[in-house]
Amino acid sequence: MTAEFEAESRWGDRLRTAGLRVTRPRLTILELLESLGGHHTAESLNARLEESGPSLTRGTVYNVLDDLVTAGLAMRADRGPGTAIYELGDVWHHHFVCRECGSVADVDCSVESEPCVHIEVPGAVVDEAQIIFRGLCADCVARQ
Repeated sequence: MTAEFEAESRWGDRLRTAGLRVTRPRLTILELLESLGGHHTAESLNARLEESGPSLTRGTVYNVLDDLVTAGLAMRADRGPGTAIYELGDVWHHHFVCRECGSVADVDCSVESEPCVHIEVPGAVVDEAQIIFRGLCADCVARQ
């Protein structure tokens, strides 16, 4: 059984259910996010693909990530100023970012769906709220 066939059997139905065509780039990014776990920038995913192949253009990586986020198969997270990070997942949550080492950890959301906090903005529809917790992770605290 080829790796691409295994990826299609694992992700094909989810892509189709989300209204997306099953393509090699989408399968490749889903497999990469799953195998790496955690949080990654589009650039770091692209670099990993260049190292191990099959390579995709940088634009394709960004487009696929946007498609997967829109379809609810991946999540885009903010960690503050700078580059967005992506992860596989469909359960809404927040993030803790270590000020010392930059590690990112998931923090459960009490509601587990967007926007997770409810506010009133006259005339607006709020569909997302991201809370970023900052401090020192357990490893950095132990080193001090």
